[in-house]
Amino acid sequence: MIVIALALASAALAALSAAGEQRAASRLAGEVRRRVPRPAPGAAEDPRQRSVRRRVRYATGFAFALLTTPLWLGSWIVDGGSFFLQAAALHLGSLSVVQPLMVTTLLFSIPLAALGTGRRPSLRDWTGAVGVCAGLVLVLSTRGSSTTDTANYPTLIPAMAAVLLLAVMLVVLARGRSAPVRAAMLSVGAGVLFSVGAAMTKLTAGTAVTDGLVGLLTSWPGYTLAAVSLASFSLQQAAYASGPLAPAMTAVVIADPLASYLLGVVGFGEPLPELGAPLVLAALGMGILIAGVAMLAQSPLLHPPRVSGQVPASAPADTATVDPPESDRVVLPAAVAGRPCAATGCTKGT
Repeated sequence: MIVIALALASAALAALSAAGEQRAASRLAGEVRRRVPRPAPGAAEDPRQRSVRRRVRYATGFAFALLTTPLWLGSWIVDGGSFFLQAAALHLGSLSVVQPLMVTTLLFSIPLAALGTGRRPSLRDWTGAVGVCAGLVLVLSTRGSSTTDTANYPTLIPAMAAVLLLAVMLVVLARGRSAPVRAAMLSVGAGVLFSVGAAMTKLTAGTAVTDGLVGLLTSWPGYTLAAVSLASFSLQQAAYASGPLAPAMTAVVIADPLASYLLGVVGFGEPLPELGAPLVLAALGMGILIAGVAMLAQSPLLHPPRVSGQVPASAPADTATVDPPESDRVVLPAAVAGRPCAATGCTKGT
């Protein structure tokens, strides 16, 4: 029960952090955009150079504004607490339990978004929430009896390598696709990378507990965690910038627990459901969980409107580049997926 409590607490803090960071980012985006000077009429400057210059000015100003905003900084501290709770849950428990539970970040985000916007959750939102809860109950209650929870490196490392290769293939295949397909493929790539990050978090937490800071600094899991976290964060940003949010969010939230479950079974000896009714119920639960996530990901509460005056993405390059990044329009980031957001430095406006 302590593992479940830690995972749920981590998910709740992740949702709280996401709400705070998104609110801070959305408030600052318009202000920073208005500060970026527009080119003088008739200025003899290449449009591409002007576009790049404005983009750099906006990004620099936006980052500085975030770093000097108490709400955003406080949300980052909360996000760090969420990461450490998740690391503790992974150290004490298993990937196949903790990572599916991190999906509940969506559940906590709905009421937080409702409080922030003054709108009530719709029947679709409640139905999705019930689906997520019911799916989690079925998936977690049908696990087989645990035999071991230690890393089996001869199988774990090839499994993680296969996941990394899958992510690379998805990035390559996403080129030239339509916006929704490209966003979904990149999101699946980010989600499976998050599962590798979760496995590395489990190994890193174990190293920190047994060998302390010296062992942590002289072993490979921590450095691998940092590299994978940066890659998954960057890929998720690309996914959110490539197409509609709903399919991207749905794909990343679903891909992480599925890949984590498989990594747990292959790399840590975690048990599969027994054949027969338990396996059928587990598959049914996963289907219900996926349907619930898809419904919640499309909730209007998780899709804040554009900042006033924001130029559509289809606008010409010399005007579109003054837009705030995708971060001010997205409530949920890597935290929803399975993180570790605190380790990546992601803003919940991802």
